[in-house]
Amino acid sequence: MLIHTRLLLGIIFGIATTPLAANDASMNLGAHGPEPVGEFQGGESVVRMVSEKIDITFGKTETHVHCRFVFRSSKAGADAVQILGFPDFLTDSDTGTIRSMISRVDGKEVASKKQRGWQDLKTSKCHLGQSADPADAVADFYTITVTFPPDREVIVEREYIATNGRSVMGDTFFSYTTRTGGSWKDSIEKAEFHVTLDGWKLEDLAFEDGEQKIDPRQQRAYGSPNLSEWKVDAPGKLSLVWTHFEPAVHHTRQNIHLQTWNTRPQQ
Repeated sequence: MLIHTRLLLGIIFGIATTPLAANDASMNLGAHGPEPVGEFQGGESVVRMVSEKIDITFGKTETHVHCRFVFRSSKAGADAVQILGFPDFLTDSDTGTIRSMISRVDGKEVASKKQRGWQDLKTSKCHLGQSADPADAVADFYTITVTFPPDREVIVEREYIATNGRSVMGDTFFSYTTRTGGSWKDSIEKAEFHVTLDGWKLEDLAFEDGEQKIDPRQQRAYGSPNLSEWKVDAPGKLSLVWTHFEPAVHHTRQNIHLQTWNTRPQQ
């Protein structure tokens, strides 16, 4: 997989934000996928992310996320040992949104270690420790060390709560990026997303291809992908499936962004 800089949707365009925002605030800097940290020197890990299933409950002030990743090593004849870091980037607008992090490997709970690290914005490679370049992105990584045998799949789960992003414009948002999948070997066979709205209705979400009842230029940002790509399973429940994609190449397969209106459409 190619490696590209990890940046979440949306710049705040110079407006101030409330202190609630954070993760990945104004940007929820706590909603990244698992990143291989430091173990391998090449452009990719020797481990492939075969699939990911992300369950997101988008609430009024915080979002509950359950991630299930299936991995398989390509290293022949021996175990591959990889540090998995789930990054929470530290920015001026980030108040530290990840909390209540629970990690499991093959169903067994393991303790995450919170470690300071950084990302090289030129290569997107992540490292633990301190960078000599102040331009690099500083992050706290929730790390676990995982052994990947050569002959079977390994299931890694992350379950956490992140504070939603908010702005003085009145919108609320949460982002989950799949760009970190670019650091794993080859493509992702399947990514499955399930969203439950807790306290919101579907019409509270702003989509660029949604039913417009205000001037679109008045909306600061929109949900992504477009509403047409989502399946509405029930009131307040959405699902989305992507197959055989490379996040570093397929730019429309890099982010799930839930965004509410900053100006409510007139009923």
